[in-house]
Amino acid sequence: MDYELKNKLVKIISKNILTPVIYMIENDNLLDFICFCDRNIKMQEIYNVEQQIKEVTNKNVEIIDIREFGESERIEVINQATLIYSEHPLIEKIFAQSMMEDFKIAMDERKDVQQRYKECGTCYLQ
Repeated sequence: MDYELKNKLVKIISKNILTPVIYMIENDNLLDFICFCDRNIKMQEIYNVEQQIKEVTNKNVEIIDIREFGESERIEVINQATLIYSEHPLIEKIFAQSMMEDFKIAMDERKDVQQRYKECGTCYLQ
């Protein structure tokens, strides 16, 4: 996908959806846009933006809030997707660091469960 088309898609998304970052995963017939969406956004607004992008690209489109992913999936998104929009370079770094911290916390919790199991033979999830 060329720069002009990406820029056009970013304008469509950022005009309608309040998000500081937009990641994109492009497949043969599908475009996934992963955003950090405003919690107050209505699904109809997201659907309308998906339709606008579909008209431009002739591909199926999904816009997904990154908070729908688990910690490990978020790291995968950051590693595999292409960052096509960031309000400011600092926001991109803060966002990536936050995702890494969430992943670290999840791994520490798993480690604690395994340790409790080794110590007493049972484990419980909090």
